[in-house]
Amino acid sequence: MSQKSYSAYSAEEFVLDDLFVRWVKHPNDEEVASYWQIWLSNHPHQEETVETARYLIQTARHSDLPALSSDEISTVWGRIRESLQTMEDVRPLQSDVRAMVGWWYFMRTVLAAFGVVALIGWALWMQYGPEQSVWSVSTHAYQTRQIRLPDNSTMTLYPNSTARYARRWSDETPRAVWLKGEADFSIIHRNDTSSARLFRVHTAGLTIEAVGTIFRVRQRPTGTSVALTSGQVSLLVKSKEPIRLKPGESIEIASGTSKTLP
Repeated sequence: MSQKSYSAYSAEEFVLDDLFVRWVKHPNDEEVASYWQIWLSNHPHQEETVETARYLIQTARHSDLPALSSDEISTVWGRIRESLQTMEDVRPLQSDVRAMVGWWYFMRTVLAAFGVVALIGWALWMQYGPEQSVWSVSTHAYQTRQIRLPDNSTMTLYPNSTARYARRWSDETPRAVWLKGEADFSIIHRNDTSSARLFRVHTAGLTIEAVGTIFRVRQRPTGTSVALTSGQVSLLVKSKEPIRLKPGESIEIASGTSKTLP
């Protein structure tokens, strides 16, 4: 089943979307923030809906309210009784029936409030529960793990390495991995080679963009090296011009400089 386009989302659907919630809660995540800024510039009609959803998420994070005192509870009950006395469908009833109806209206209000709290709690659980929106995979010494990514590309994570990536990828979700350590990548080729659909690997100070490619990334304290086996990659180093590698070429990025390896 194809995923519904963000351009048709309501505020409530944005609130329950993993990628959108991550943007609101982690605005300094450059990859995700860049994606949503570009998407909003292409869908200005959704700006009001996005702002409403953002407000709902931020409000939910600060939704701890103080408990009512006994005087405040008495005041609330008094207002409920006054409202019931003025209702046409309740006023003619006998006192015992009127009390029962009052309880029914009160319980309906409580259940409605509980439903709203439950919805917010469910959204937060989906974001931070056992199946959180971002996977973090690590290896210890002497351990190597092969991981199938959401688009069926594969990543071989070498010892003492960590990789993070979104749990689900779609046509409107960045294909990106944040790497610390060393890994091999075998990227599935896609016909859409636009910038928004490229596969990206982010390391400290370096981003690798790939189409359909096999390459290795090794991050060390002295710098990051990239070795290309097949396909094509572009290396983005801060504000410098992109560096393109050909199959069989390797390069090391260290302290803002690049050095081609034999």
